[in-house]
Amino acid sequence: MRDAESLRFDDVVTFLTVHQTRSISAAARQLQVTPSQVSKAVARLELFVGDQLLARGPKGVAVSMAGLRAIPRLEEIARGVRDLRSQQPDIAPMIRVAAPSSILSCVAGVLARHARGMRFSCLELDPVRTRALAFEDVYDVALLADDRSLGDLYTHERLGEVESCLFARPSLAQRLGPPPVAQDDLRDIPFVMPLLLQDTRVSRGQDLCPLPFEHRAQGHAAATFGAALELASSSDSFVFGPRVAARGHLTRRELVEIEVQGWSIRWTIYFACHTTRVQAKTARALKGVLSRWLEESLKDT
Repeated sequence: MRDAESLRFDDVVTFLTVHQTRSISAAARQLQVTPSQVSKAVARLELFVGDQLLARGPKGVAVSMAGLRAIPRLEEIARGVRDLRSQQPDIAPMIRVAAPSSILSCVAGVLARHARGMRFSCLELDPVRTRALAFEDVYDVALLADDRSLGDLYTHERLGEVESCLFARPSLAQRLGPPPVAQDDLRDIPFVMPLLLQDTRVSRGQDLCPLPFEHRAQGHAAATFGAALELASSSDSFVFGPRVAARGHLTRRELVEIEVQGWSIRWTIYFACHTTRVQAKTARALKGVLSRWLEESLKDT
């Protein structure tokens, strides 16, 4: 690798644009330069890095393994320069938080109330997309229901436990009789089914419910847990998901918890934080806020 003085910021931006567009010609159009200029910029960056960043073949270009390893650092350079150019002393830092829809809305509220002096950009990402985007400059912090790390650039720490339950509006709960109800008594009542948007396809999501999908009566469907709660509170339907995310509906008695024989579903949330995008002090503060919130939510059960 050559001296830092020989690194051109425009070359970094050019390579990242090729990565994003998957094409030299598309990158050239986006940057309003010629394909030759794009190729020369990438070649200069490869000389600086000391390795081949693009693998060129008959079908075009793809980022090489060396390029994939370099992308997170190059994104940090690009982001840092942009932050310097637009730096305003009175603006709080922006932390981009990714979480599944089942807990995103309540996480957003907790952070906004208790993590003072920060701004948050909250992104709804399912577990598959969270992992797929780990090496893109999309989020800084992720909440995961998975004990697998996102990679060397992320911390991976246990945050706490969440309990998932079955909910319905009070009139439906009364018809079921005194708790706990038998699982077989649920089969004829429709569930709000989880949906998952993957690229241009809509498929069935996951909700950790012990009753398999094939044994449920299918009713409404929703891609976000917030929408699923609204559908269940406005119809004779069940919805299954985290109690912490349903707290508002439970407090207002729009929904009640249905105790089912043999059901006790708890799952662990993990806190993943990018080690170069987020300062260690900020990461500790965020983890502390979220850990206390989860502890208090379990005490309320």
